[in-house]
Amino acid sequence: MLKTFTLVLGIFFLGLTPALAKEKAHAPAVAPPEPTTTQRVFDITRDGKKIGTDIIDIVKDGKTTTVNFTTHISVVIMFMEAYRLDHTAVETWNDGKFVSYTAQTNDNGKKHTISATLTDKKFDLTVDGKDQELPQLVLPATLWNTDFISATELFDPDKGTLLSVEVKDLGEQAIRQHGNTIQAEHYRISGDLKRDIWVVNDIPVRIKLLGSDGSKIVSDLRE
Repeated sequence: MLKTFTLVLGIFFLGLTPALAKEKAHAPAVAPPEPTTTQRVFDITRDGKKIGTDIIDIVKDGKTTTVNFTTHISVVIMFMEAYRLDHTAVETWNDGKFVSYTAQTNDNGKKHTISATLTDKKFDLTVDGKDQELPQLVLPATLWNTDFISATELFDPDKGTLLSVEVKDLGEQAIRQHGNTIQAEHYRISGDLKRDIWVVNDIPVRIKLLGSDGSKIVSDLRE
């Protein structure tokens, strides 16, 4: 009786195996995850008065991260526009490593075009049609993530100028933002670029600088 039962089971599974294999062969392929987009909008003020916005769209598609920047600034004094800046840029990273940067800027009538590309052997930076090859990677000072912390050299994201910098961590600090008090890590960039940056959970939430006229310019991340 036992041998007969075992034989029946063997025949059952023998017939079942091809069916399972066929079902597996026709199983639909798992679709890759859809790209995700995160938008950060910074309101830019000059001495407390709004003068523009900086919009950052971060698109993650697998290992590739594409960051799109759109900046518009207009400073009006005595009902006349004294300064205007329009800037668009695209920054690409792959597997956590910088790949490329392109930008077009109209800085109060002066136009600039930038292209930066990293290959295995060199870093190419082209500014207004002039090429230069650098022996090491230099990141743009877009300041959308915290990679600036370890930098000793950056390049101006608007004009392409190389900037020698020093970054200091000034520790955690309480700041007021949108009517709330938050704790943020305070970093100060000095040298050819001067910025104060407050970071929460690896995201810059405030950037402050002084204008050429001594005015206080602040970019605050919206809620």
